Amino acid sequence: MDVALFSSLLRNLLQINVMSAQKGENEVFRRFQDRFCYRPALQPAFTAAALVQFADQARERTFYGLQDDLGVCLIFFRFEERVFLLGPFVRTAFDQEKVQRVLLACRLPVSYASSIRLYCSAFPILSSAHVRSTALSCIRSFSQGIEDYGYCRLKGATEDRLPVRSPREESLDYSAIYNRYDVENAFLRLVEAGDTENVLTAHRRMNMADLRQNRYVNAIYTDPGVGLSMLRAMVRKAAERGGASLVEIHEITQRAVQQIAAAGSLAEQMRYSDAMILELTEAVRRSRLTLGRYSEPIRKVMEHIQLNYSQALTLEALSRVANLSPSYLTKAFKKETGMTLFQYIAQLRCRQAARMLRDSRASIQDISGYVGYEDNNYFVKVFRRQYGVTPSEYRRDKAPC
Repeated sequence: MDVALFSSLLRNLLQINVMSAQKGENEVFRRFQDRFCYRPALQPAFTAAALVQFADQARERTFYGLQDDLGVCLIFFRFEERVFLLGPFVRTAFDQEKVQRVLLACRLPVSYASSIRLYCSAFPILSSAHVRSTALSCIRSFSQGIEDYGYCRLKGATEDRLPVRSPREESLDYSAIYNRYDVENAFLRLVEAGDTENVLTAHRRMNMADLRQNRYVNAIYTDPGVGLSMLRAMVRKAAERGGASLVEIHEITQRAVQQIAAAGSLAEQMRYSDAMILELTEAVRRSRLTLGRYSEPIRKVMEHIQLNYSQALTLEALSRVANLSPSYLTKAFKKETGMTLFQYIAQLRCRQAARMLRDSRASIQDISGYVGYEDNNYFVKVFRRQYGVTPSEYRRDKAPC
């Protein structure tokens, strides 16, 4: 049997941790304890010693279920000379009263409550029956003729619950959580600053943080689809704080969603993800270079004009964009930019017209309408004021031979 393929199938179908071991491979159970056992005194059945004992006694064609006092569950079974561990998982969402009862029963102080809440919420919510039925379907896919598996629920060695040392003599370690947020924030600050040179390096550093070894991180975080969705949300908000155009942010992220959804591999998804990060960071950089020195109302107006300069633009409409009175906007825009609103509109229109005169064979009348001037004669006058020559003269002098 291809153990890696079988384990991967279970992991992908259930979005759950899957580990397996042959007889004598006790290191697997030690890794399970190190990674998932919150405290041996609370979870004696999740210790390596208990799991080795359970595995040695496990029969073929039987699922075994464990549930500790916190409500954390584990399913294991023997198949093809190996024991497979599925979990941990929980059957219901976090229960504050249950944690309180456990703390009181074990004489643990309330400072453990946050740690236990984080621990319990790190696992997927699944029913034991669903885990077993999915596992059985996978088993049947790999081995013909298997009709059913029995089920045995184990209570575990709860009588061995003895504290290793006084809980008041130790401090709870949340350093992995703090470190994760530090790395994420360092990455997002680069997006917000428009630092295109370093942002992808910071993203790779963030990806290198081994979430799977952090008992306080939900296993679903390691699912590529969930991870990319979270990344997209974080990066687009950082780009917004950095001053990038909201319309441009939306266009970049929507295109990235389209590309990622159509990607044929995880590597291809990651390439599109990197491209999205770089594009959003570049959008911030451009915005800072071109609009960064202006106040927020003026930036909003300039962005609106850049997106709509070929349309009919009125002072009243622009004042609503800036949330300023028309008279105040007129004065503020001239003060910050050195030109009037309509001089700015004319500059954008004529700049686009000049590009088209150089690079296309469109008629001057078509170009006039394209950039927002219905009256071709008026367009010629405005263009002459901007460039000192008529559109025909400009094309003759600037167009490639």
